Amino acid sequence: MADAGLQAERTELAWRRTQLSLLVVACLALRGAQPALMLLALATALVLWAGQSRRYRHSLAMLDAERGRARIATVLGIGLVQVSLCVLAIEAALAGR
Repeated sequence: MADAGLQAERTELAWRRTQLSLLVVACLALRGAQPALMLLALATALVLWAGQSRRYRHSLAMLDAERGRARIATVLGIGLVQVSLCVLAIEAALAGR
C-alpha cells in the first residue's frame, strides 16, 4: 500500500521550488536594474506563497477522492508569467548589447 500523502508532498515541494526560483530571478533582476522583471517575479512568488496551503489541501482532497483536475487558471497563469519573464529578460539582454 502506497502512502497517498507523498504525492501531495511532492507537489507542494515542486511549488516551493518554483517560488524559490522566482525569488532568485527577482534578485538577479534587481542586480541587473530591471524593475519590471523584479516586480513580476516577486508578485508571482508572493501569490504562490499565499495559496500554498490551499493547493496542498486541494491535492490531498483529490487523492482522497482518487480523481481530480488541475486548476486551469493556476496553470495558465503561471505559464503566462513564465512567458512574460522570458520576454522581459530577452528584451533586457538585447537592450544591453
